[in-house]
Amino acid sequence: MALASLSSSRALAYLSERGEDALYAVKGMLGGTGSSRYLDTGEDKLAVVQAQLESSQDVERLEGLKRVVAMISKGRDATPYLASVFKLSSTTSLEIRKLVYIIVLRYAPAHPDLALLSINSFQRDLSDPNPLIRGMALRALIGIRLKVVSAIVLLAVSKATRDAHPYVRRITAFSLPTCYELDDSQHDTLIAHLGTFLQDRSPLVLGPAILSFAALCPDHWSLLHRHFRKLCHALVDMDEWCLPTCVQVLVRYARVHLPPPHEGAHLDPDLALLQDALANLLTHVNPAVVLAGIHAHVAVTHHDAMEQIIPPLLRLLQGPPEVAYMAVTSVLALTESHADPFTPHLLPFLVRATDPAYLARLKIRVLVRLADKSNAAFLVQELATYALSTAESVATDSITALGQVACRFDVVAPQSLQLLMEVAQDASLPSKTLGRVVQVIKTLLRVSSDAAAATIIARFALRLFVPVAQRSRPADAPRLRILLDPEARSAVLWMLGQYCLAPLAGETLLTCMVPDILRCLVAHWSKEPHKVQCQALALSSKAFVHLDTVSDAAICTAIMVLHYELLSLGSHSADSDIRDRARFYSGLTRGLGQNEEWMSDTLPEQIQAYLTSHRELDRFRLPGVRLRRTQAQHVLFAKDLSETSPLDQLALTSMSTDELASMSSVTPGMHLVGWKKSQLPPWSEPEARPPAIVRLPDPSSLKPQASVQGQRPTGAWLEEQRSFGSDMLATNPRRDPVVLEPRTSVSRTRTMPQARARYEDLDAFLEAESNASASLDDPAAEDEEYIVDTSSSSGWDDA
Repeated sequence: MALASLSSSRALAYLSERGEDALYAVKGMLGGTGSSRYLDTGEDKLAVVQAQLESSQDVERLEGLKRVVAMISKGRDATPYLASVFKLSSTTSLEIRKLVYIIVLRYAPAHPDLALLSINSFQRDLSDPNPLIRGMALRALIGIRLKVVSAIVLLAVSKATRDAHPYVRRITAFSLPTCYELDDSQHDTLIAHLGTFLQDRSPLVLGPAILSFAALCPDHWSLLHRHFRKLCHALVDMDEWCLPTCVQVLVRYARVHLPPPHEGAHLDPDLALLQDALANLLTHVNPAVVLAGIHAHVAVTHHDAMEQIIPPLLRLLQGPPEVAYMAVTSVLALTESHADPFTPHLLPFLVRATDPAYLARLKIRVLVRLADKSNAAFLVQELATYALSTAESVATDSITALGQVACRFDVVAPQSLQLLMEVAQDASLPSKTLGRVVQVIKTLLRVSSDAAAATIIARFALRLFVPVAQRSRPADAPRLRILLDPEARSAVLWMLGQYCLAPLAGETLLTCMVPDILRCLVAHWSKEPHKVQCQALALSSKAFVHLDTVSDAAICTAIMVLHYELLSLGSHSADSDIRDRARFYSGLTRGLGQNEEWMSDTLPEQIQAYLTSHRELDRFRLPGVRLRRTQAQHVLFAKDLSETSPLDQLALTSMSTDELASMSSVTPGMHLVGWKKSQLPPWSEPEARPPAIVRLPDPSSLKPQASVQGQRPTGAWLEEQRSFGSDMLATNPRRDPVVLEPRTSVSRTRTMPQARARYEDLDAFLEAESNASASLDDPAAEDEEYIVDTSSSSGWDDA
């Protein structure tokens, strides 16, 4: 009974353990706590880490190392455990070694003395039969980055350059720039190693070799001459993270050494080979490779072949926002000079609700570039919708873009003006966005009639000051929203002055709106920003020079007094710009009011004294040329060339297609590391190009020796070309494959004809004497051709 109970309890414990393992596996697959338990770096958990690292069991050591790596990932200091960690560098467990290498690379620069304790184990691992261990040891040795071990590192690199496996050679090729940083006096030796890597036949090595070429000697083109065609063929098989730099190097080589493509002319064979290799990259899975292929395609092909890059660009728009941003940036640069191929593909560039603000603003710029007469009406409707976006920057740019489209195509200008007025009525519109609406409307008033312009200006003029807004509306009407943005207020004042003679309700804006606006400006002068004060002086001067069109004496007197008062306030301003403008407008309008002497008898004494004081003050001023009224009007109403239109705020800096290969299109005004190397050189002159014979390939770097001799590739060569795989993760070397080979030294080609000759027909087989005494258990003569041989380590099928 007790035995049965013990057995059942053991079974229950076993099932419980298996259930927990299954639960952890499910949680890990679903993103739960399968491996996140190592991120629990509480004090109780860290107390046992030291004991786990000092344990003799690999399972305990592995748990302790995972805790240490988790501490590093969370930014906690793992220095107290480094001595115990570095002691594990000589273990035989591959999983433990990998974690030790990670910790060593993290703490070696800060703790060089402890890192030096592992140098011997790293050197010993360089001779390990497993290529994965050799590569990891070399990576850890190079990652220490200590000057005192530079000689050891260079010796290890020289040895690994001739390693039999491409994975180790790949890591060695990656390490050449680091070796140069450790000891720059070894530049010639490293260049020799680089030449060896460029002669390699494995794409796994060629990619890092090109990266090292770009870092060590980006203009040493003699190293690439004989390998250019091989690199073009191997481009599609290279590592995806090496491809962008490899493509850039090949494009720079083509610009310097190959003739440019011309429409209808013969295309250089080497340039055609590069174009075909780049075309294969346009369907790559990695977006960085696709963008590099697109930029390279633009750099080495004629602009008539632009249609080939449009489908991959549109495919990138469906990816993550960061990828779509880079794609739209490329489109924006391409449409500057070649917008026609992209015009039929307008819909993919419409802003989606899920697009972040930085992507939406860039798409709006592309939409403006792609606008034409056929889609202008659709675009202004779409941009008016974007104007109601919750992102203020998107709404502001969409309003500016709508104005740009309306200015380019007058046929949609009235529609755009109406849409902007509807947007301005939105009570939830931010103040800055409303200010941009007013500025764009100011630019579009030129396409409307004077009566329509006067109605629009009156609506906005009522929203300048609270007293004006309340006096012009019934008591039960909703309150108007006052314009607070300085840009918007100054734009409304400009429109009032520019269209002051526009008809409104049987009168003009000069008689209906201007006196009240000037009175409020005088009362709120000290509260107005600089731009509004400047436009107030301009408005009063424009109204003053048009007093000859006003028949009402009271309005004329009011405008004259307010004009003199604004000039006085401006001349005493603390801002030098406003003082200069006040003196300018004072001299411009000087003497225009002297002919109004008939009004003096009807004016109150205070006003007469005020006007007299201004005339007396004018006599003490320096004499100058007094302009006639028509001359002053011509000066005031001439186009203000110094004023910048708000529509210019969407204008982008001109960018050539050669800048697409660098980050200058994404980071304007900034120079990142390596930006000079990424600049594409211009196409070289014919006399500067070397002959095509310099690009004849090296046969030893294209084919295995057996293939050159007309034989079948050997198993050793096929093993050398095999890339890194999961079978290297095993600690023990993999078992040799079972290969069927002839038992005797007679080759297969000689054995097969003899076997067929023995039995030419059925009668010969039946009459054979040897078959009379043969047993079913004895091997047949034909079976002697193959036996199971385990002495061979590789073969053709081993590839």
